[in-house]
Amino acid sequence: MKDDYIDQFGGNGKDTGIEDSKLIKVPLVLGVICFVCFAVYLWSAFHSRSAVMALVYFVPLLSIIGLVISFVTRRARDYYYSKIWTMGLVSCALSFVLFFLLYLGTMAVLAQR
Repeated sequence: MKDDYIDQFGGNGKDTGIEDSKLIKVPLVLGVICFVCFAVYLWSAFHSRSAVMALVYFVPLLSIIGLVISFVTRRARDYYYSKIWTMGLVSCALSFVLFFLLYLGTMAVLAQR
């Protein structure tokens, strides 16, 4: 057992829970995966009818998970991670909005038939 209390249990500036600096990069990765899913969906929509088009249904799930992780790790962002955190939050929110617009557009086209 260590004799140094601050190293063992954490001080005021040290988080004793989950290492948030590792979790702070997850929303950015999920946002990039969402944009890749959109790209694959659009490529598949114009080139062939296949099961690859079902990949777009993972977008809201991944973006909501990314948004939740962004809000959970908002205290861990500091000077070095603030841009990564912001880019992750924006990419997840933007991918969710794009999916919602795609959904509304599809429903509008189907309503005109």
